[in-house]
Amino acid sequence: MWRLIKRIPFWAMFGAIVFALTQAIGELLLPTQTARIIDEGVAAGDMQAIYRIGGQMILITILVIISAGISVYISARTSQNLGRKLRNEIYTKVLQFSKENMGTYGEASLITRSSNDIQQVEVTVMMIMRMVLLSPAMLLAAVVMAVLASPELSLVYAVSGPVLALLIFIILRIVSPYFKSMQNKVDDLNLIFREGLTGVRVVRAFNKSDFEVARFAEANKDYADTAIKAMFRMSFLMPIMTTILSLTNITLSWRGAHLVAAQNLSVGVILSFVNYSFIIMFSFMMLGMIFVILPRAQVSAQRINEILDTEIAIHSPENPVSIDRQAPGEVTFEDVAFRFGNAEHNVVDDINFQVKPGQTLAIIGGTGSGKTTIANLLLRFSDVTKGAVKVNGTDVRDLSLNNLRDLIGYVPQKANLFSGTIRENLKYGNGDASDEELWYALRIAQSESFVRELPDGLDAHVAQGGNNFSGGQKQRLCIARAIVKQANIYLFDDSFSALDYTTDRNLRGALKEVTENAATIIIAQRVSTIRDADTIVVLDKGEISGIGSHDELMANDIYREIVESQIKGAN
Repeated sequence: MWRLIKRIPFWAMFGAIVFALTQAIGELLLPTQTARIIDEGVAAGDMQAIYRIGGQMILITILVIISAGISVYISARTSQNLGRKLRNEIYTKVLQFSKENMGTYGEASLITRSSNDIQQVEVTVMMIMRMVLLSPAMLLAAVVMAVLASPELSLVYAVSGPVLALLIFIILRIVSPYFKSMQNKVDDLNLIFREGLTGVRVVRAFNKSDFEVARFAEANKDYADTAIKAMFRMSFLMPIMTTILSLTNITLSWRGAHLVAAQNLSVGVILSFVNYSFIIMFSFMMLGMIFVILPRAQVSAQRINEILDTEIAIHSPENPVSIDRQAPGEVTFEDVAFRFGNAEHNVVDDINFQVKPGQTLAIIGGTGSGKTTIANLLLRFSDVTKGAVKVNGTDVRDLSLNNLRDLIGYVPQKANLFSGTIRENLKYGNGDASDEELWYALRIAQSESFVRELPDGLDAHVAQGGNNFSGGQKQRLCIARAIVKQANIYLFDDSFSALDYTTDRNLRGALKEVTENAATIIIAQRVSTIRDADTIVVLDKGEISGIGSHDELMANDIYREIVESQIKGAN
């Protein structure tokens, strides 16, 4: 937590301290003024003293109100700015995560850390700037003023203070592990909720709504039980504090009455002492609130720092080589092998092929054969374990990530559109593209007709994930987005699967207009999508089983089996 607190600007902390101390001084002066107005004014029957001291009390009260308002504003603004910066940093960091980094935390946990955990930190920072500075100052000053008013009565605090501090320490040690567990339970809740939303059609299709509701309810109950255990233990803190402080005040009142009766203290001094006791009690209460929220915020801060401290697995070299965006595109895989982390076996092994400018290379294979892994290696979502992936003769690890990915027009396996408009989605790859270029890309992607039929055309609304379009429409819009980029390399990862055969054929024919100087890689399951490619790579269990044209590969057992199975399926 301290690491995040150190981010608070000096001016903000200084301002909060100044105005908090001003507020504390004002509040501490009021009991003294109360004693004076009683002893010098009421008891003596001096109205002038009452007016004079009363006027001073009004001015002090105004000063306290102004100081408190400014202190709250500074604290609120600072805590919100810190939260905003943390959210930006986490989002920026997460966008750089490799597949391995993402797997370490999971999407649900990342969402919790960037929302719930940061909210915990924001609230705590504001309380720290207000109460951690104000409460000890008021507590210490009130004790000093009480001692000056009556050293004998102040001895009561020598007993109650240490007892209270010890009890607070014990309770916090007991509760702290529960707060850490609560944040982990929130991760579990978000995971189940996210899975239910993204897979809602599957849930309904398999009649598993009741199962998912029960699964969520169980996780929800688990979180609630943990929270109840934590809050039950924390619930002892305030009653214990109140009891000890109340007993302290009873003792003070009893002893003070004896001193007044013996004429060793005036009524005004006793009244001011009682007021200081209330200030001390209020200061302890504020510290108690901080002790309640601080353990949970400490856990949240640790979870935030874990993200910020995560070492990015894939990063740009210190002195990157640059490839001109106007250069023709060429891709080479040389003896490439890849495995995940400490896995025993390679996902792909001994991969060798080359795609020259204007050529199309297709990759086909069964599920789990490593097709998408090859796409990930080209984009440097993962780095090769052995060998090299080269673009225009340069190892992709020698290029900056921005330069490499700027060269590639990528269409992912799962069509992914962002909420906004069609225009905004198409310009995602080229912000300077004109409407003419957008319509051209839509025509190549066989999307022009249905977009023109929409009432708003290019400005038609796109729902989250593009859910207001069919699967085929989403795929074609994603292909158009890649075409707008005017890339050196085009990478289609099973991007034609939702298209009918006619649209598939027409689209691939039109693509030749934009890929004359580009290297094109098509990953597909359908033979009809790839049969016209210059070169076809057949993958089997992560290795190349065959490479050549469609006619040449008909002699390959695996490729021929794929072809025959699809022909039988069509029949």
